[in-house]
Amino acid sequence: MSKETNFLAGLLVGAAAGAIVGILTAPSSGKDTRKKIAKKSGELKADLEDKYHKISKKISDLEADTIDDFKEKFYDVKGTIKDKYAHVASKVKDLEKELTNKVDDLKKQAKEVDAKAKTV
Repeated sequence: MSKETNFLAGLLVGAAAGAIVGILTAPSSGKDTRKKIAKKSGELKADLEDKYHKISKKISDLEADTIDDFKEKFYDVKGTIKDKYAHVASKVKDLEKELTNKVDDLKKQAKEVDAKAKTV
């Protein structure tokens, strides 16, 4: 099973457990509690079936893609990421140079202010 499927299964089991604990700890009669549990179980079953069908459709859609399509998409994305990385790296280097120049200017100004302060 994939991580997404495991996560979804865990999420649904957790939701069901939480709903059941909430119903069982609520101050209601046994008959009301059984009705609530039956209703909630039906809702959870319908929700689970819906999620199952959605996941099945996604898997079927993925199976329809060929390996070549996947490779093409992969290399397109890889190229785009490389381009964006190069652009960001260039910007970072430019910013680093700019900041270095500003720090140098500030040091120079600080020395000038210090020198003026000593003469006063």
